[in-house]
Amino acid sequence: MSFLHAARLSRRGILAAGAATLGAALLPRHASAQAHTPITTAFGWISNVEYAGFWTALERGYFAEEGIEADYLPGGPNAPDTLVSLSADRSQISGANWLPILDAIAQGNDFVILGAQWQRSPAALMSLAESPVRKPEDLVGKRILAQNPSDKVIIDSILGNAGLPLEYQLIPTGFSPEPLIAGDGDVYFCFATNQPITMEQLGYERDKDFFVTLMDELGYVVKQGLIVAKKSLFQQNRPALVGYLKGLIRGWQYAIDNPGYAPQIVIDKYGADLGLDLDQQKRQMELQIPLIKPKEGGQLLAFDPEIIDGAMTAAATAAGRKVPPLDELVDLQPLGEAHAALS
Repeated sequence: MSFLHAARLSRRGILAAGAATLGAALLPRHASAQAHTPITTAFGWISNVEYAGFWTALERGYFAEEGIEADYLPGGPNAPDTLVSLSADRSQISGANWLPILDAIAQGNDFVILGAQWQRSPAALMSLAESPVRKPEDLVGKRILAQNPSDKVIIDSILGNAGLPLEYQLIPTGFSPEPLIAGDGDVYFCFATNQPITMEQLGYERDKDFFVTLMDELGYVVKQGLIVAKKSLFQQNRPALVGYLKGLIRGWQYAIDNPGYAPQIVIDKYGADLGLDLDQQKRQMELQIPLIKPKEGGQLLAFDPEIIDGAMTAAATAAGRKVPPLDELVDLQPLGEAHAALS
């Protein structure tokens, strides 16, 4: 996957849709007690192992066991924005990132954050051994390769929080790390589960020839892969929402415990027409597990909402966004109910 879904999800003008009502979308299709509730999930990128927990829950029947008829809208460069799909009721759950969510809410959408796929954001900076970036001080004076002009907000936040001068050059680039190798820049915005694999395939050794430093490690703690729904989903069918989250939790737990499972079903089925490489998908799964798996005592998909009051609000304010009150923006109760039911 390319760095930061926000690069693809920053399109403005997300309007509250007047399409089919969510209530109609969530009513069981049959009157029988055995009928399943349809819930469609919109993804921000192609059908690869990044969404291992969902594919596993779908393939192993975990959603079905919870009374959910699960479907999905794959993402990609030409796919509709996930939050547009959510607003128009083409999906009931969407994966999205921080600033696009705030933009959508500002346009009048009643969205709420239910959890986050990533315990630690995979957003990172990659640098070569000749000029490694391991701490904020290392960024001063650097030429920084970035896909999105708004990434300036991130660098400003890292340097500002560390009390350092905002001295650097932001250079537009694409989604491949070759410009870093060519010397066009000193550091490259990357997705820690993607471009580092490209470097390895090119013969570079991690932590020797190149380094990957998570934004978290630089003090920029912003949750990614946020799980978003309409608030009306709670009113229309809260039990179905909890059931969906139960299935997703079970899917992720199985995928983590059996790391070879999801890459294989992606190659064989869910991403079969995308030309994906099995070894690459296995390596991606290996790299993402430590970023998705909670610390001891933590819960999959959960996070401390108070984190929003820190770097996330600072980043939003710097980017000219308004952050709604926390109790209006985040509701982790359905996720808590799902975990409690599985314990």
